[in-house]
Amino acid sequence: MRRCALAVALSLVTLIARSESPSTPVSSHNGPPPISAFARGEDIISGAISPDGRYLAVLTTLKGLRVAMVGDLTKRGSPMHLVMSSAADYKFFIQWCKWATAERLLCGLRGAVHDLGTIYIATRLAAVDADGKNLKVLVQGQEAAAAGGQLQDQIVDWNPGKPNTVLIATQANLLTATDRAIISAGGGLEGRTMSEFPNLYELDVVTGQMHLRQQGRSPWRRFITDEHGEARLAWGYASGSDKIQYDVRDSKSGSWQRLLEYHAFSDKHVLQPIAMCPGQADCAYAIGESEGRDAVWRIDLTGKSQPTLEFAHPAVDIDDPLFSNDGHLLGMAYETDRPFIYYTDPGRERVMRGLKNALPGTFIVIEDATRDEQQYLVRTTSDIDAGTYYLLNVAKGELAKLGTAYPELDPATLGRMQSISYQARDGTRIPGFLTVPPGLRAEHLPLIVMPHGGPIERDRWQFDFLRAFLVSRGYAVLQMNFRGSSGYGTDWFHAAHQDWGGLTYSDIADGARWALKEGITDPGKLCIVGWSFGGYAALLGAVRDSDLYRCAASIAGISDLSLLESEARYFASSLIAMNQIGSDSAKLKADSPRRHVEDVHIPVLMIHGDLDAQANVEQSEAMDKALTKAGKPHEFLLVPGADHQMSRESDRTTLLSALEKFLAKNLGPGVSAPPQ
Repeated sequence: MRRCALAVALSLVTLIARSESPSTPVSSHNGPPPISAFARGEDIISGAISPDGRYLAVLTTLKGLRVAMVGDLTKRGSPMHLVMSSAADYKFFIQWCKWATAERLLCGLRGAVHDLGTIYIATRLAAVDADGKNLKVLVQGQEAAAAGGQLQDQIVDWNPGKPNTVLIATQANLLTATDRAIISAGGGLEGRTMSEFPNLYELDVVTGQMHLRQQGRSPWRRFITDEHGEARLAWGYASGSDKIQYDVRDSKSGSWQRLLEYHAFSDKHVLQPIAMCPGQADCAYAIGESEGRDAVWRIDLTGKSQPTLEFAHPAVDIDDPLFSNDGHLLGMAYETDRPFIYYTDPGRERVMRGLKNALPGTFIVIEDATRDEQQYLVRTTSDIDAGTYYLLNVAKGELAKLGTAYPELDPATLGRMQSISYQARDGTRIPGFLTVPPGLRAEHLPLIVMPHGGPIERDRWQFDFLRAFLVSRGYAVLQMNFRGSSGYGTDWFHAAHQDWGGLTYSDIADGARWALKEGITDPGKLCIVGWSFGGYAALLGAVRDSDLYRCAASIAGISDLSLLESEARYFASSLIAMNQIGSDSAKLKADSPRRHVEDVHIPVLMIHGDLDAQANVEQSEAMDKALTKAGKPHEFLLVPGADHQMSRESDRTTLLSALEKFLAKNLGPGVSAPPQ
């Protein structure tokens, strides 16, 4: 790539013009941004560029719905046009879009399904031409189809060799012609109608025709293919088992053989394959431990050669390797207190050097590229930016800004994340972040302690609409990566395994007490707010530390660990889930907030959607009943039709409105810097 200044060519900004009124950032001098600025769907959720560089597809929000729009890059300044929309009732909404061919766009849709007393996630697959014609729902909708099932958008290989095709993994339809006739007549069937384990199919994205490429078997749930589109690795677990098994297909005989097996959450050191090495029949990339941290390795699938280390970081785990469209390893992502990518591909490294010069102070990711890698779709993020998108044309040396996710938000109102660490009661240093309202010192502020979800997750240096909203309302926010969080190595994770209410919780409480000791906040000026596992921690805080917090708010949280285990029994991964939580009934009871509501002495807010497939709403309903029976002050807000993420704009408006009122009433108003 020739060295260039990468001038920002704003002439393409009109390419992504909303049909609604233009968005104007809200200045901090006019008061905090309205709730709608945080609750609304992003202007740009994601994007994709066609292999030949002619078309740009963008997933955006239009009148509250996620829609896919396409623009012709050869017609500069022309408006984008709508090609696909989520369902008006939002039961299925577009999750992602990617070009399967130069003119055929493939999109995955996601929804929560309530069936036979169980809520679960289902996905669908749809394709459409660049001009919006020939919209077709694939896999589903064919009465005699050989496949179907719960998850229908699992793309295994985007380039299996044959034109207009991709490889997908989905369940086989077990219905016979007689079965379908019974259903058509209004009758019912007993027994399984879909295979438990998926097959690998070749799918024509134009016609929708499917051909079996690899028959599934127990315990396979995922496939990995080589550069020729042939399944070489398969892995998964059997129902009710926590044993994970990898099988490999011999490159010469074609027979399948056992590669490795291990139990979930065991401390056994294994190298888990993630992709085949292009041009090497028996080489695979794998994730495995190096000096206590996840690293990237090359392994010989025949076992004849020892694994070789590709990249490791001394302090943190590798997150995700980055691959090109043809399977070539480009680099590895990892995160300390900031996200980074280590590039192994010299060409991609040169491109990134130019981008870093043009876009300083941000984390830069190449979202997509043309086949010849002369055009790139670039996304930058930071703690105050959910995503700003650019088109890079290497030949012309142009970097054209397309737009940003939340154009109505003025970054000056959001506050910057500061890296912090504090000492837990056993002397361990716990890393985290502190965000304070702009223009204020971290002294004597009303503070929100906000533990992350998971718990096998981590807080990152990135935009979060909930944190940004709280800071805009004048509250400081403390986040921490307590033990049990992901990203910090095997010992960090296993130190809190099966100990949700023990070491994990004490790390959170120690963070709150550190903030008091440091004078960041004062007694009586703390509230704990969390989502999912964070909601569980908030409820536990209300039980165990009512003297520390003024109030607690749980969003889609867990209240009873035994109930959580009972709910997990509906799913094939039940034993894996139960092994994460633990089986000591006395400890489960001791660590379940619902079992100790008599110890709650502060106001509690619970918000939960009734279509939550990850944390069932009965968790909050049970806590509500227990608090009511005990006469404890609390509010329970049930959000009809809301999923775990509160994906709809209306759901997030309900959430933020209720939380703002609750905090103002129980913690008091936030603070802000005086106008200058």
